[in-house]
Amino acid sequence: MAFGTSLESGREVVKSRITQQAMVLLITVLWLGGCASFGEGITRGLLGPSDEAAADTRLCEVSGPAFSGVLPLLERQAGHPPLAEAGPKRPILKLIMVHGVGTHVPGYGARISANLAQALGLGVIAPEPKGFPIEAPAFPGERLGELNVTRHTNVARDREMLFYELTWSPISQPAKDGYAFDDTAVYAHKRAGLNNAFKHFVNDVAADPLVYTGTGRELIQAAVATALCWAISADWQGLPDRQQICTPDSPTFASRLDDDEFAFITHSLGSRITTDALERLARLIKEQSVRYPRLEPLAQAFRERDVKVFMLANQLPLLQSGLEPAGIRNAVPDYCLAGGGHYQERLFKETELIAFSDPNDLLSYPLPDRYIRDYVDSRLCPKQVNVTINVAPVSSLFGLGEFANPLAAHLDYDDDERVIGLITRGIGQPETAPVVEERCSWLEVGEDLR
Repeated sequence: MAFGTSLESGREVVKSRITQQAMVLLITVLWLGGCASFGEGITRGLLGPSDEAAADTRLCEVSGPAFSGVLPLLERQAGHPPLAEAGPKRPILKLIMVHGVGTHVPGYGARISANLAQALGLGVIAPEPKGFPIEAPAFPGERLGELNVTRHTNVARDREMLFYELTWSPISQPAKDGYAFDDTAVYAHKRAGLNNAFKHFVNDVAADPLVYTGTGRELIQAAVATALCWAISADWQGLPDRQQICTPDSPTFASRLDDDEFAFITHSLGSRITTDALERLARLIKEQSVRYPRLEPLAQAFRERDVKVFMLANQLPLLQSGLEPAGIRNAVPDYCLAGGGHYQERLFKETELIAFSDPNDLLSYPLPDRYIRDYVDSRLCPKQVNVTINVAPVSSLFGLGEFANPLAAHLDYDDDERVIGLITRGIGQPETAPVVEERCSWLEVGEDLR
């Protein structure tokens, strides 16, 4: 055999082995739906660290209309006295975080909340968060998870943000307990070490999307609705320190709705959960307004509300698979434009869906116009923005091509300053962050002029 032929054959063997390793990794990642620290450690250990070049040339493309971040919502507090002083109700910025699949525990949102607070100039945090189990009136006795609230202020104490971290993992835990035996030594010792680590990872994440599309759907949506209920019903002092149900019968129910500002931050499966929950909540409020007359003003208040949903590693198109199209679709002008035939039947004034996706993430997707028309309820008055962004660096894989860690592409949003800049300061705004101006391109999408 000639030397050149031998070298080429050896190269093909190496390439084949690398491809096999990559395929094992990709098959594992196909089960991803959200953060899983165990899987992250395994995958990062397999691929090794990636050193970014001195000049960060990672992709960042924004396509859609201009949008504001949460900074203008925070600045509504200008002119109000500091927190310790008496005065009229001061508005509070409230961010609600909804995780994806994988077992989560309270505190999972600490990194992104700290980075958002720093970007907003809120450098003071309360000594301890307020955390308590939650349940909903429709499911008495069912534990829906835990709400963990952190308080961030500036030094002058005249700006305040509450970060509501919803942990809904307990809802799907019984399903995981049903096959937990597979992680015991009785079965684990029969597997190769790396395969066992991968199987443990899959066992941790696989059940969650199945539970959500099955018996846990309404429970998980109710958990999101409960988090929002507390957000519109209490300030920091009014939050409970133990399990307590937020209901329309509460004397403080919705007492903060007209004063405070709200936005959602979701990850992967959380994007589907949140959009479904918003639709369900608005619909239930409308349907139950006969039983609870005080809900009709609440429904009207929602109809005048703009809602922002920042969807990291967005999975809406994937999770639509097997489901029916929206009940009311392709009718946004009728429901959302003043003078439209169904204008008073809208659920919100506008729902901004700001979808972040890394093209090297195997399971996140942008939101094309066709998807919005067919699969998002027109009564939400949706407006989409697509952010295509490399949160994971792209590296050369032994000279055989370029490769980006798909798990990092799914997870590494929390520390990306461009992501933080877009959430806090938007794009196409006077206050747009310099890092976004410098490192993100923007293709503005205008209205159809036909």
